[in-house]
Amino acid sequence: MKKMLFLFFAVLMLTSCAKWHNRVKADGGVFGTYSGDWIVVKQSGGHITDVFKLNNVMVQSEAGSDGWLFVDESGNPIHIGGDMKAIRVNKNKEEIFSKYIEYHMEFDSLSYQQRFILTKK
Repeated sequence: MKKMLFLFFAVLMLTSCAKWHNRVKADGGVFGTYSGDWIVVKQSGGHITDVFKLNNVMVQSEAGSDGWLFVDESGNPIHIGGDMKAIRVNKNKEEIFSKYIEYHMEFDSLSYQQRFILTKK
């Protein structure tokens, strides 16, 4: 019985440690969320509508919604939600950043894919 109890707590500790480790990596620190480098991609209807390449900012989930909040490099607060992903770039920043271009559909007559091809030529 003692062996089973020990095994249970050992598995619980390993699982908790893995979750804690993931949380620290995602937050950028042990005691809370810290600024970092991010790629934020927003989609609508399967089309990319915005790509933010952010340096030294804090991207956080908005309480009580599926939205995200950050302040862009110009100091403007940005609230976005819906179909999106946020990638905290902890390693190989230049390699990961080179896979994306900054893009905002409301200011561009081309789609993200068209703009990406033109930019990378």
